[in-house]
Amino acid sequence: MGILIRLQKHKVFSMNDDVDNANDFMQHMINVGVKNAHDKIKKPSNQTGKCIWCETAVKDDRRWCSTECRNEFEKYAK
Repeated sequence: MGILIRLQKHKVFSMNDDVDNANDFMQHMINVGVKNAHDKIKKPSNQTGKCIWCETAVKDDRRWCSTECRNEFEKYAK
């Protein structure tokens, strides 16, 4: 980030000012915070092999067999 200037044939100097450096640091801190928050989120899973609404067999550890079952579950489970 910042402005690069060629002063001689092979030397390149960076002219980052304090605002560029602070911006880069804050963006880094935001990225770290988002990654840490994302890592803490646990995806709910279903170990039964059945839809938790209609008990139809499901593949993987999915909780519902269809979006309809999910919507019904969310509507009535509250």
